[in-house]
Amino acid sequence: MDYSRDVFLNDQIVILDGLTGTGKTMFTPLISSFERVQNARFEYMFEYLCISSKHKKITEDAYKSLLNLLSDIKLYDGLISREVNFRPSDLSSVFKSSKSLKYLKQLFLSDGANVEKRIRLEKPILFLVTHQLLSCMDPAIKSFGKRLKIIQMVRHPAYLIDHWASYISMHGQNARDFTLWFKHKEIQIPWFAKNIRDKYINSNDYDKVVYCIYELYKTVFQLKKSETYKENLEFVQFEKFVLNPEPTLNNLERFLNTKQSKSTSKYLSKQKVPRDRITQGPQKKIYKRYGLKKEKNISDKDHYFKTLSLLKKECTKEAYAVLLEMSDKYEKLFGKWF
Repeated sequence: MDYSRDVFLNDQIVILDGLTGTGKTMFTPLISSFERVQNARFEYMFEYLCISSKHKKITEDAYKSLLNLLSDIKLYDGLISREVNFRPSDLSSVFKSSKSLKYLKQLFLSDGANVEKRIRLEKPILFLVTHQLLSCMDPAIKSFGKRLKIIQMVRHPAYLIDHWASYISMHGQNARDFTLWFKHKEIQIPWFAKNIRDKYINSNDYDKVVYCIYELYKTVFQLKKSETYKENLEFVQFEKFVLNPEPTLNNLERFLNTKQSKSTSKYLSKQKVPRDRITQGPQKKIYKRYGLKKEKNISDKDHYFKTLSLLKKECTKEAYAVLLEMSDKYEKLFGKWF
């Protein structure tokens, strides 16, 4: 007998995905500011179910039922402020949202049938944030169908390397890393290194990062060219967005079938968007933690070639060639910004 769930509370689910470092920290409160969109949730169980399904560790009836069940629970809980993040410093905190007062008031609302009535009237949109999940997103698309909208953040790979290099050694080694791991030759590796496992365990940190990012970007490149998930997927390029946000915001209003709110412009201003150069963003603690340094009085073009020059010193010749190949593919598909 198979698991089954064919009635849903959720009418629309939005997932913001992208590799670590592509701009989800900036984009999360912006999407939350749109009308009807709930405060963002980092729900690792959604990721684990999709990844497990991709690697054939869970049956189709199980992942479909569980993903739909979890999404309905999270929508329901959000509407009565149950399991909502009130930790002020967290990226997903309601206090980072324009709807913080609403979530405080919801603590005192009735549950049960009253929540279903509010769902019909308010048409809330569940908002989830995931990490480099695009290659494993097929189970979510099969589970949610047209109800799912994926906003995929992309950024030039050269600008992800240092960020990833500051963390890569945690994978398979530190219990505070909540990524799914595989074991290969008695060494634990992150799930996205499965297809490059020998290369991964025999490489230095910077080379590992280049190979992993390319492995994940292969799906990005493929889906950008093929438009396989056209109804479900919208790409947002970090560089073009921070320089000129209006085209992206207008596309998102159409894609999500909702509107920006009065607070959207406030969050744009907080993130210094639009910018004259991509390096003019705010210096938050989380950015500094991962080695991102603000550079003044340097053009985007000069900064780009300086970044490549510095990475050339950190990578082996083989890995640097892979980085250049990946960069070329990115620029052909998404364009340059300078």
